[in-house]
Amino acid sequence: MWEQIRAIAWAQFRSTRNHFPRTDVGAILLWVVALLWYGLFAGLAVLFALILPNAPMKGLQTWLPTALLAVCAFWQLVPLFTLSGGWSLQLHKLLPYPIKDSTLFSIEALLRISTAPEMILVLLGGVIGLLRRPDLGLSGFALLLFIPINLFLSLALREFVLQGFARNRFREIFTVVIVSIGILPQILTRTPLGRKALPYISGVANGIGTPWREIAVISLGARYWIVDLLLVAVWTYLCYRLARFQFEKSLRRDEAFRVTSSATELAPNPIRKNSRLGGLADLPNRLFRDPLAALLQKEYRSLLRMPRFRIMFGMACVFSVLVFIPMMLDTRHGPGTFMRNNFLVVTTLYGLLILSDSLLLNFFGFDRKATQVYFVSPVPFRTVVVAKNLAAATFVGLQSLAVTVVALVLRIALGPMNVLNAVAAAAVVGIFFLSAGNFMSVTMARPLDPAQTFRNRAAGKLQLYMLLSAAGMCLLVGLGMLARWALDADWAMFAVLAVEFIIGFIVYRVATQTAIEKGMEHREQLIDALSRGPASAGLGLS
Repeated sequence: MWEQIRAIAWAQFRSTRNHFPRTDVGAILLWVVALLWYGLFAGLAVLFALILPNAPMKGLQTWLPTALLAVCAFWQLVPLFTLSGGWSLQLHKLLPYPIKDSTLFSIEALLRISTAPEMILVLLGGVIGLLRRPDLGLSGFALLLFIPINLFLSLALREFVLQGFARNRFREIFTVVIVSIGILPQILTRTPLGRKALPYISGVANGIGTPWREIAVISLGARYWIVDLLLVAVWTYLCYRLARFQFEKSLRRDEAFRVTSSATELAPNPIRKNSRLGGLADLPNRLFRDPLAALLQKEYRSLLRMPRFRIMFGMACVFSVLVFIPMMLDTRHGPGTFMRNNFLVVTTLYGLLILSDSLLLNFFGFDRKATQVYFVSPVPFRTVVVAKNLAAATFVGLQSLAVTVVALVLRIALGPMNVLNAVAAAAVVGIFFLSAGNFMSVTMARPLDPAQTFRNRAAGKLQLYMLLSAAGMCLLVGLGMLARWALDADWAMFAVLAVEFIIGFIVYRVATQTAIEKGMEHREQLIDALSRGPASAGLGLS
């Protein structure tokens, strides 16, 4: 097994080195952000290593199980909130090789470290802190027993989520339910419910037989630790069997895909002609003439059939509202808080930001290598860009409408001026994003996998542009809010947004013309960038 693992790791290292990105501003920014993020947890680990030797034993017995429960929750839930699966094997590339299933499972389990390496740092800090206590000896190493439990449990959850996403009828609902769990920390910290739930959380953390409690007992030098160790072994075995069961189900699915499945069986479920989504796709034929109508119809139908876009659209419509509700429930600063006055504006723009990557800033991503059709067919490239922009504007409008409906269903107080300002803010930000997106889509195009649920890590330059886009969005809307505050009138914000929209329309005309010229001039580079495939370079990792 270790020979096969070494061969896969060496092939991945060579291929990664050959495709190593250039050192540019975006890459440097990405490394700085990563350094700050992991430095924060490294500092937390150092803090544990310093304070645990002097902490009272009674306090450790009370709070160490709670800390381990928090580590487990972070390890298992944060990847679900962000839809980030970390490094993973590409089984379709490895199945043709004579590699044992147990070897693939071992590698996949070890790769679960990449979902939450921060918790490895925290656990190591705890181990060092306990080893520095003269009254515990070497029992602090028992904290490391928590790592395999979390690795197996993370693998089981990941495979379960991916299998749930593979079911077309439940994919969107499944995603919204999982990601909506992300509002629980805000509810617990910003509402009285958190104080009421604290005793129950403490009871779960210190429950007899739970893995975090038993590992804490062993690491604190329990006199009778044999029973605790047996319970930890039972939990580890159960998590291992669950992870192995889920992994083998995924392995059988990939083998069926590679060997026996037909194209008809593997094709996504088509949208029925009499469905409401199909009616939306047929609407361009009534409003425009070909070829614009045909391109719009193609955009609507293709986007509505893509699992990734449907998930993002569902998150933009529902999750963007739910995630900010706890802030409205926070009454510590009185009823005149920022979120109460700007709830609809903030939620609408947050949903637009979710859609911006695939709908506004990189609209050729889902087309991938099929983009070459636009350059060989007798259709002006300007018409293609206009069709992409109209499709984006349609979904932005639907997202704004959906957010308003969800807010009204949840009985959130909204005045006519709140709705008008939210629509104006979405229009202003949308037209500026389209201006930037038209240029970025032809100069920094990158392929997107329409069936991929867990996101890949984006390039540093793209993350830099996303950060700048978010900052520009805040600046545009912030000027309107500043005018409303200065004049103490809601119409002032709308007036500023109206002026910004006029400026944005002029910028859009200029940026679109520049993008069309760039696209025609560098069409070979554009098609080449979109033909490389959405997966990361390498033999078996993504």
